[in-house]
Parts: sequence; C-alpha cells; structure tokens
Amino acid sequence: MIDAANKRLEKLADFGMICAWLLACTGMTIVAYVQFGQDFRGYYAAARVLLEGGNPYDYYQVAQVLLETTGRIGNNPFYYPLWFGWFVAPLATLPYPIARAVWMLFNLVLWILGLMRLRELMKFPPKGWRTWSMNLLATFVFAWMTWKFEQTGILLFLLVVETMHAYQRERWTLMGFLLAAASIKPNIMLIPVGILSLWLLRNKIYRPVIVMSAVLTGLVVVTTMLTPGWYEPILQPNFGRGLTEVLDGPEKTTGIRLNTTLRDWLGMFGIPETIRNVSLAVLALACLPVVVRALWSSKSFFLVTVVSLLVNFAVTPYALQYDFPPLTLALFWGTALAVHAGSLRITVPLIALIASVLIWEHPISDGYWIVIGLIALVAWNLRACNRAELPESLLLPGKIRRDRTNEIT
Repeated sequence: MIDAANKRLEKLADFGMICAWLLACTGMTIVAYVQFGQDFRGYYAAARVLLEGGNPYDYYQVAQVLLETTGRIGNNPFYYPLWFGWFVAPLATLPYPIARAVWMLFNLVLWILGLMRLRELMKFPPKGWRTWSMNLLATFVFAWMTWKFEQTGILLFLLVVETMHAYQRERWTLMGFLLAAASIKPNIMLIPVGILSLWLLRNKIYRPVIVMSAVLTGLVVVTTMLTPGWYEPILQPNFGRGLTEVLDGPEKTTGIRLNTTLRDWLGMFGIPETIRNVSLAVLALACLPVVVRALWSSKSFFLVTVVSLLVNFAVTPYALQYDFPPLTLALFWGTALAVHAGSLRITVPLIALIASVLIWEHPISDGYWIVIGLIALVAWNLRACNRAELPESLLLPGKIRRDRTNEIT
C-alpha cells in the first residue's frame, strides 16, 4: 500500500511539475510579447533593408525602416554578421506584429527542444519531476530575460547543445556547420568556438574546424556578392556607439549602456575605470592557465565546453544578461557533478544565489552574480569529483579515450 501511494504521489509530482514548466514557458513568452520587446525590431528592420537592396550596417537606412514599421527608432543598430540578416529575411516579408509573434514562438520551441536535448545528452536529472523542476529553474534564470528582450541567446544555447550531440555521434561535418552557425554573435561565442576548435585540433579531429572555416568563408563571400560594400559603414567613426551608448537614431544619444560584465559590475561599487580595466586584464590572465590545462590535458568535451563558456562570460567586454542561456550547460553540469559527489551542502546555497538574482537585481550589471555563482558551482564540484567515477554522459569523451576515462581532467 505504501509503495502504491508513493508511486501515485510520484506521478502527481511529475504531472504537476511538467505542467508548471510548460505553463511558465508559455506565460513568459506571452507576457514578453505583450509588455516588452526590444531587439527583434532591429533584426526585422535590418532584414527589410537587405531585401530592399540596402546596407543594414548603415544606421540611417535601418532607422528609417524602424520608424516606418514600429513607430519609433530606438537603439537598434545592426552589429551581427551579414548572413544573420539574411537568416531573418523571410520574417521581414511578413507584417511586423506577425513576424515578431513567429520569432517569439520560434524561441519558445527552441528553448523546450534545447532542454530536452540537453537531458538526452546528460542523462540528468532523473526523468520525472526532477527534470521538470530543473527546467523550470533554468527557464526562470536564463530564458525569461532572453524572451523579454527578444534576443538570440536561446538559439545559441540550442546550437551549443547540438554541437555536443554531433561530437558524441562523431558527425564531424554537421559539427562544423553548427560551430559556424554559433558565430552569429561573436562577442558571446568567439572565445568558446575558438577554444573548442583548438581542442579539436589538439586531439587531431580536423574536419569540424575545416568545415566551419569553409562555411564562414563561403558565407562572407556570398553575402558580399549580395551586398557589395557592406563593410563601408563599419569603417566610419563612431560605428560602434550603440554598444556603449543608448541611441535614439544615428544622431541622438539618450544615455550610457550598462552591460552584464565584470567592468560594469565593479562600476556599481564605485570602483574607478582604471582599476576596473586592470581587474579585467588580471582576470583574463588568470583564466589562461585554466584554458591551457583544459586544452592540453582534458579528454572531456563537456568540461572543455563548460570552461569555455564560463571563461567567455567572465572576461568578455560586452555581454548582457539576455545572452546567458548557453550557461544552462554550466548550471546542469555543475549540479550533476554535485549529485554524484554528494556535495549538496555547498551547491544548494549557490543555486539559491543564482536563482535569486532576477528577484533583487536592479541594474542589469547585477546579473554578473550569476556568472560568479556558476563559476563557484562548477569549480567546487569539479574539485569534489576530481577522482570520482562519473558516467560517460557527464564526460562526453566521444572518440577520445584514455585508460582512465573516469577522470575529469
């Protein structure tokens, strides 16, 4: 009788948590569409400029489309690779409200798919309410801010997960395409893609890097043929003003941008700019031995991926909280290590800190606490698991084998 009652409670918990997760995803997406919205309007306007034969890096052209289609200009210069504009171009053939709804639905599907694919990859958490609870936590911490600003972080998250699946299955050509696609946002993925490429070359897996290089070269060539002279606005003075200042068109500045980076996080404590710059340089130098060790000695593709993401968000000079969804891997992996090591006494408070940030943060720079918490989570549990026997799903050694495959580093 007790076993039967426990099973009923387990099933009820499973059903309740999956409903809570899916309802949260749907509700957040709807609220973001109705009450917020920011960056898709920039993608849409840039794509419209491309379809009309213009140059999306010319903010004067983009501003005109923004005003015509959304009723205002705002801070939406286009800083993405040209081929991302062509990726969004089919949506630009639709009326703006419909295109925006499609973009939001697209991101909702990608988020649910990405979490399910991550669970398939890691075999963690255990199936049932534990999986849906972790998904709900990740949705609150990472997806909400991305939906709110209509950004590309969720797409990057799925691309990273699929890259890991391709590695696991030794589908090297597909992996090269995925690495190239992940380059849509260089300030977020340049360091991770670079580290992963070096690790692949170090382990004599050349095809993904060759394919990635060929695809990116081809995209540059093709888009240059479609939009000759696209680089000319980039060479003009003050092209990157929109990265540091809040604009309302090419000629109007309305404020200074706050980013979710070490420099802006330190700035909230009143630390002078010179010291902030030095601190960033010191942290970057401190990360170098970590990266070198991962590149040289680690046989775990999962470890190298997580390290590359954490290093990037720790030292990148330009990132915002809506770029954080790829860090979902660090949250899940660090938690999985904690479960296997039995180190939940430290892990639970760290996860509570990470989850609480969205409740009490005031400027978006406070989101850097999430990066700090994830670094502590992963570092602590790596230390706890250094000699633990871990399942292959948490190591992802793929074709790279050693005599002692249960080691992390």
